[in-house]
Amino acid sequence: MPLNLDQLSLDRLAPLFQNDKELKYKLKGFTGRIRITVADITLDLAVDDSTVASVEPASDGDARIAIVVPADVLEDAVKPRPVPGTESFFLAAGRGAYATGDLFTDTAPYAGAQARIYQLLRFAAGAAEVALSDDKPLFAETDNAVGRYIYVTVHDVTYRVYYEESGAGEEVILLQHTAGCDGRQWRHQLADPELQSRYRLIAYDLPFHGRSLPPTTQRWWEQPYLPEPEWYWDFVVAFADALNLDAPHFMGCSVGGQLALDLAAYRGDRFGAFFALNGTLDCGRNDEYTLGFNDLCRDNRVSTELYATGNFSATSPLGPEPYRREIYFIYRSNFPGVYAGDNDYFLTGHDLTKGQPAFDTDRHPVYLIAGEYDPVSNDPEHGGPAVAERFPGVEYIMLEGLSHFAPTDDPIGFRDAILPQLERGIREYRSKSAVAVG
Repeated sequence: MPLNLDQLSLDRLAPLFQNDKELKYKLKGFTGRIRITVADITLDLAVDDSTVASVEPASDGDARIAIVVPADVLEDAVKPRPVPGTESFFLAAGRGAYATGDLFTDTAPYAGAQARIYQLLRFAAGAAEVALSDDKPLFAETDNAVGRYIYVTVHDVTYRVYYEESGAGEEVILLQHTAGCDGRQWRHQLADPELQSRYRLIAYDLPFHGRSLPPTTQRWWEQPYLPEPEWYWDFVVAFADALNLDAPHFMGCSVGGQLALDLAAYRGDRFGAFFALNGTLDCGRNDEYTLGFNDLCRDNRVSTELYATGNFSATSPLGPEPYRREIYFIYRSNFPGVYAGDNDYFLTGHDLTKGQPAFDTDRHPVYLIAGEYDPVSNDPEHGGPAVAERFPGVEYIMLEGLSHFAPTDDPIGFRDAILPQLERGIREYRSKSAVAVG
């Protein structure tokens, strides 16, 4: 159905913008005009110290921030299943949406406000927020993960590493968080009784992340966080060694998906089966804009609001809103520069087109699993399909409705989709291991 621009009338939009508590919160400290253009509709939000004082036809004066959304983008964004790439303002940039304004005083600090304005336009045009089905906390009765610390030595540096584990199954699955985050992203899986009954689940915080503080033997505060790819690979091996784990299976998301592929290619014999969530062949996004964005995440003038909003924008529009918001919360709370350091690995450090990657899928199954609403992993040239084409034996699977952060933002949808893959991959590994031993 074509977009009905009458739904974006001034009378309809004014109360939406003026009464929205999130927009007011995200505009804290802002005074000035925000100009919004959709097709031939242009209006100004007159903001006075975070409060949208009025919504009026665009004036002749300058606006501090100008937001432009093509009509066809908004039309795709309000469908019952939004077209991937239109579900958020950040991703809609690939379809021609954009914002202008001073980077350090306007567009970066108020990235969350721009994202919210886009969502309010979606709501005005007919989209709806996905609520929880009930108010009872998910898996409350089985939310019994136990947290511990262990010392892990990597490249002659010893780290005090925090991890949580749950489950009574014989098969061990290591769970790797996304760039700049920590094991909280796996809290739903650690508490899920279906997974607990089958597996021993271990979610750790990389050093410098979450409750794994930096090492006391380095003057880390004098230098940026910039691990080499091999450091990530060798950390996981050292962590598995420290826990005396015999061929644990590995599942990582985002940068953890890249890590899953690299471990399979370069450290495969230490593990069982590999499950790369939203990994890629190479990022294919080492353009000036992408790398420039990553550098902004190290800039002291830029708040964590920028990339917290960016990553929240990569959650599924079909996932319950409270779980999607956990991604935003965790990203707002990490140490500056850590996300950017991990993201360097995601963007350029991981590259299966270089070196001599070797996947022994005859012994160690490798599943590359991408969410429908993932902005990079489904790319046919650089994403999961390209990995499967270049390396026979690697299986690429696309999961409808899920996102780049599926374990967190849609735990039930993710469980239902991933469980058959886990069962199949681990069964395949055990079968192949038995043949090899025999």
